Amino acid sequence: MRRPSSRASRRRWSPGLIDGRSPSFILRRASGRAFFIVVRLWHRSRRCARLFIEEGEATGRDDLLFAEYGYGMDENGYDGKGIAGEAGCGARIELSVAFEDERVAKVRYRAEGASTAEAAARSLAEKVRGATWREAASVTESEVAVATGAAGPGGRHACPPDKAALFAVDALHRAFEDALRNDRFPRAAGRSDRSALVAMSGGVDSSVACLLSKRSARLVTGVTMRLWSDPDQKAGAVSCCSPESVIEARRICHSLGLPHVTIDCASEFEESVVGHFVEEYLRGRTPNPCTRCNAVFRFPLLDRLAARLGAGRVVTGHYARIVESDEATEGLLIARGRDRGKDQSYVLWGIDPGLLAGFEFPLGGLLKRETRQMAAAAGLSSCRRPESQEICFIPDDDYRRFLRSRADVLPGPGDIVDAAGTVLGRHGSIVDFTIGQRKGLGISAPAPLYVLDTDVERDRVVVGPREGLYVDRLEVMEANTFVPPGAVRDCHVQVRYNALPVAANCSLHAGGEAATVLLKEPVAGVAPGQSAVFYEGELLLAGGVIAATAGGH
Repeated sequence: MRRPSSRASRRRWSPGLIDGRSPSFILRRASGRAFFIVVRLWHRSRRCARLFIEEGEATGRDDLLFAEYGYGMDENGYDGKGIAGEAGCGARIELSVAFEDERVAKVRYRAEGASTAEAAARSLAEKVRGATWREAASVTESEVAVATGAAGPGGRHACPPDKAALFAVDALHRAFEDALRNDRFPRAAGRSDRSALVAMSGGVDSSVACLLSKRSARLVTGVTMRLWSDPDQKAGAVSCCSPESVIEARRICHSLGLPHVTIDCASEFEESVVGHFVEEYLRGRTPNPCTRCNAVFRFPLLDRLAARLGAGRVVTGHYARIVESDEATEGLLIARGRDRGKDQSYVLWGIDPGLLAGFEFPLGGLLKRETRQMAAAAGLSSCRRPESQEICFIPDDDYRRFLRSRADVLPGPGDIVDAAGTVLGRHGSIVDFTIGQRKGLGISAPAPLYVLDTDVERDRVVVGPREGLYVDRLEVMEANTFVPPGAVRDCHVQVRYNALPVAANCSLHAGGEAATVLLKEPVAGVAPGQSAVFYEGELLLAGGVIAATAGGH
């Protein structure tokens, strides 16, 4: 069909549905200027027509273009909807999907603000309609951008084709995410050992774990959890919770030719991990949010998602190993990773032992530098991505600011005292202090002083010399054991992520009953709320939460 020409016009194409023989479209008037519209239509299969809209020199924002794939649908006949765009270039894409078995049966989209946005949405819709969800989740931005480039520079707001393609792909994945959250995503009949689900963060470790899983000739799907992120965090702070990290994880999967899905679990994460972190600090304790996240949130959720998608195994990028053991209650134990400087077994102590059979840690036998070398050799963009040492939901590492923004009621000001109760100064709130802290006390003394304790009941911070930090007895609760509890007696206990383990004697009890741990040498800076993890050589036997400390020199 010959297109009408006009130097002053801007052209956009939109596929539409036919209602009888009249095309249906939405066109908005801008700034009082009239539109010159030329519409030609011809019949395609199943009464589908293509609309050509030519617009005169109208000013104001671009018109809203509406298009739809599939027939006989109503407004509520979809399983998930996603929206993506950017105010800067004015482009916005809304995309809805409906599934039939494992296939994308229907696709509906709206594109606004630029001709490239409409072209990208249309191109993606054509590619995914009738495809399996795995095929649809594998469509890359570059595939969409190639078709989008023919639409021109993007109209008044100049949205480049590659950016329009990003919006289209992101809208599709958000629609899948919406369907998963609403329990309307296709459900697999059962789990297959030929299929693996890889937890992706966008970092180098999960990228190489995904690469190794692909090389094992299994059907691999990458998944990223969209977690809660602090709306008050400082500008420029980026974490694994950020939208940028989700996009990077998806791009890495696509670069390997693999599908990727995102699951929205922000509210659950905020409640079970972030909320617990704040509550513990307000109680004067020092929690480890990573251990809690793995125990009550991340690993159980990944296992359930794998069952939903039919994956027999879940793969993560942890530097730890899973080994067989006759002593283990479930036949498997967690062991330290080969790279002792990166070993992450400490934060895995709370995992349900019954879940271990369904998980793999392929990086457990690698050194960190070997992981980066493998990523570089494979051309993965994450090979040079720096590591983050901060708590994922506090990427600016300012936990004092975070607590003040999250707590409904902060502990009030109080006294800073020595071990004898002598008042040495005042403080604003005990949330600003942790055991072992030296800087920021706001008092002067002839010798260095350290925080020895925080008394929540009286809003007191107790300080003293370094010798007062040492303890040789721990009370441990909430124990999780991978061997029969009575087997954890003479072993080594690690009380911080990077601390050296020390010899100890204990008798653990499974569940909530407290157990006393006697350290064979005193350790400094141990705080209630931290994790105590028990090892025999490289094998993790059990772990628990430190409820109280005593003794020392």
